[in-house]
Amino acid sequence: MSAAAPSAHSHPHADSTAVRLWRRGRLKAALFLTAGVLLVEFAGGLWTGSLALLADAAHMFTDVAALTLAWAGMALSDRAPTSRHTFGLARAEVLAAFINAQLLLVAGAAILWEAWRRFRAPNAVETGWMLVVAVVGLTVNVIAIGLLRGARGESLNMKAAYLEVLTDALGSLGVLISAAVMAKTGWWRLDALVSAAIALLVLPRAVSILREAAHILLEGTPASIDVAALRDRILGVPGVEAVHDLHFWTLSSGLHSASLHIRAAGGAGREGILAAVQRVLVEGAGVEHCTVQVEEGEDPACRSAAHHV
Repeated sequence: MSAAAPSAHSHPHADSTAVRLWRRGRLKAALFLTAGVLLVEFAGGLWTGSLALLADAAHMFTDVAALTLAWAGMALSDRAPTSRHTFGLARAEVLAAFINAQLLLVAGAAILWEAWRRFRAPNAVETGWMLVVAVVGLTVNVIAIGLLRGARGESLNMKAAYLEVLTDALGSLGVLISAAVMAKTGWWRLDALVSAAIALLVLPRAVSILREAAHILLEGTPASIDVAALRDRILGVPGVEAVHDLHFWTLSSGLHSASLHIRAAGGAGREGILAAVQRVLVEGAGVEHCTVQVEEGEDPACRSAAHHV
């Protein structure tokens, strides 16, 4: 027979409401700045005939979409749990990053195709206006980087948003350099080459974010957690005879959860064992939400399923 012990609900919550609002405000400011530059670069690309500017504008479009999704995801993740969503909507941030990465893949592929076509048949570019637009874009990107830099390590969603504007800044810098070179040399193929370079900056980053977000959405074990080592530490807790059904997953970036069954030795203090196991999970895995079931005696039914660890 087994009896369920109280579940552990340890929530350090380093993120206070004030900090979340501060991050969201900076994200919103970066969104409006980026949307403004998108319009300027798109108009400038059409006016000057520069594919590099249009490519950067396309990347800016994905930035606007990404920042919008990031802002919306953060707003949704702050909503209180309900009977329908008992964990709340914390995973909305990860879903936003997943969609963002797919947009980046499509945009990067389209830019590469157009760059190849332009390289084979280059067009003349109005480099004077191209320089002006590139300077404006680079300036705004640097401001946006400053707004998002402090929060870039706080979640996958904020990391994706920060990397968006960082890569855009590199793209704007490339456009600026190519405009200056073309103004001196008239080598118009450089415009296509810079466009391709921007796309090649986008694609690996998009794949990385897509893989990380998909791992979370598929309930993968967080990369920072060594399951075998944690099992050994739990078995080392006095009074613990066995561990089974050990599962780890990530609710949202940096918010880890766990569930497990432990078999306690006869006569062992259940409350003491439970508290010790919870400490191991918090200290060894950074688990903020855990459910621990303390059992006595054999429980073969629970361990028989192939998917149980």
